[in-house]
Amino acid sequence: MASSRRVRVPCIIQKRKVLRLLPAILVGSSRQQKGVFLLVVDFWLMKPECWPGATKDGIIAINKPYGISLYPKSNANTHLHLYHKIVGIADYSLQDVLPYLAKELNVPILIPSFGAEKYVSGVYIFGINEKVCQQLELSRRRIQNRYRKYWVITTRVPNEIKGKHRLAMFLKTSASGNKKPIILTQWSNNAVKRNETKIINIDYKVVSNSMHNLSSLIEIVASSRKWHNIRLFASTMLYSPILGDNIHGSRIQEIMGTWLKIDPFADSSWDLPKINRQLLELLNIKPSQQEIIPVHIHLKSVHLIVGKEKKDLVIEAPLMDPFDWTCKQLKFKIPDEIRNSSNEANEEELVYMNAHDGN
Repeated sequence: MASSRRVRVPCIIQKRKVLRLLPAILVGSSRQQKGVFLLVVDFWLMKPECWPGATKDGIIAINKPYGISLYPKSNANTHLHLYHKIVGIADYSLQDVLPYLAKELNVPILIPSFGAEKYVSGVYIFGINEKVCQQLELSRRRIQNRYRKYWVITTRVPNEIKGKHRLAMFLKTSASGNKKPIILTQWSNNAVKRNETKIINIDYKVVSNSMHNLSSLIEIVASSRKWHNIRLFASTMLYSPILGDNIHGSRIQEIMGTWLKIDPFADSSWDLPKINRQLLELLNIKPSQQEIIPVHIHLKSVHLIVGKEKKDLVIEAPLMDPFDWTCKQLKFKIPDEIRNSSNEANEEELVYMNAHDGN
């Protein structure tokens, strides 16, 4: 198999940044008091030799911020909004900024393909025409058993520093008709054939522990993202819920000094997760403000297999606030070359856009 290529060397033909004023979602930052912050959007234009079979303009990837959806607000996922409180949130979507990005890159249109969802920061990939999008779709099918690499910050330190798992997910139904996913370590092949269970392959390793060992920075490589399986895995398999996860964070609870999985339909599973008071203090958060903590999941890289030669291409997204701010607050030990793996200052051109400028 061909060796993996990363977008920054030497595939970048152009790399720029757009800074735009948006509502603040940072935790504990002084900028939170002002109600706005500078949104940094990294994006890359790929050289044609790095994307065989596509047009000369290649693909475009951005580092999507947390809390920004792809499309304007809809009522389809209203239940998700109940579990994610964003300070000063506005009716704003990524689609609103696409015309600006297309104009700056001198391309006719940006067609969304795949990447980080609303409550995840990190890589999002676009095509500029149908031919590129067809290549992206083919690549996505090829990587189903490959990986998306996530970095997460947890509210506890896991018992083991690394592991590899092949698991199944099952949508369990309660007596009242409610449905919640659970992770299975044993399952039948017939259940898979009937599409009742979904197979997931997950590798993980602890990158660093925080000061006082209150939290961990964990790298998770997953073959799927269905049913928030990254959150569910961290909570019910690692017993280390993801910081800010108000959906599956209470699926484990401390009972008489021991952390145990609870019934997914128990009333207490809907409560806010219990977070160590010392950890909240490091984040400058009061217990009464816990619900505003963002979900700390960052899609750090996506592995594509492209072209007739099936070459590997890895697109990376450097850490950004609020995730990076939390890493610094908790004093995780992250080498600078990893933290800023795609921030090459001599490749950047800054473009400042007024938040209220519609031109």
